[in-house]
Amino acid sequence: MDDLASYSQYLELVAAIIGTVKYGAFKNSKLKYVLFFLWYVVFTDFFAGISYPWFDIPNYIVYNLYYLAVFAFFLLWYRSLLSSRVKKAMLLFFFCIYCLFYLVNIIFLQDFVFDFLTYSFTVGTMLITITVSIYFVEMLNRDIILQVTKSSYFWISFGLLVFCITYLPFKLAYRFMEGENYILKSLVLFLINCIQYTCFAIAFIKAKKGSMDHPILNNE
Repeated sequence: MDDLASYSQYLELVAAIIGTVKYGAFKNSKLKYVLFFLWYVVFTDFFAGISYPWFDIPNYIVYNLYYLAVFAFFLLWYRSLLSSRVKKAMLLFFFCIYCLFYLVNIIFLQDFVFDFLTYSFTVGTMLITITVSIYFVEMLNRDIILQVTKSSYFWISFGLLVFCITYLPFKLAYRFMEGENYILKSLVLFLINCIQYTCFAIAFIKAKKGSMDHPILNNE
């Protein structure tokens, strides 16, 4: 039970395999970039398990780079989905702010090698929460509410939102708990990841060739 959270990597792997099997249904849409990135996530989590014993690389380095990639990717990915120029500019601003804050964090605030960059993680999570909310509003304005759940992009967004609004509050609350209950932490993190990657798997399963939103244009 103590190591239950470590099994999250297998949830990622299952979702990535499902996405690969269904790739033909969304290969001409921007959903395919999520699949490519998901394979990076799988590789990172498996590499993190061997990075220190095999290569003497602390896990902190692996995950600090990983979360930089996660937040940067989704900020730019959602920017490519939005139709409003103002909202696109806002997300580009979020991206620049996050990258700048990340640099300030590793230079002045926290140790990149021997500490998890909690400040950057917090800022990134807040920005992604706002970003997904912006996309949801645009989606609801475009589609009938009952049809929204048929969209693969809805399920990707819902999975991310669940992660952001549950993981960050739990992580912050855990720091102030008396004593460290690793079983509770492991269980909660596993459940959060289970919901997120189940949503990703549903997104891939619901993808239908010829009817995907956000097709890739010739100039992209």
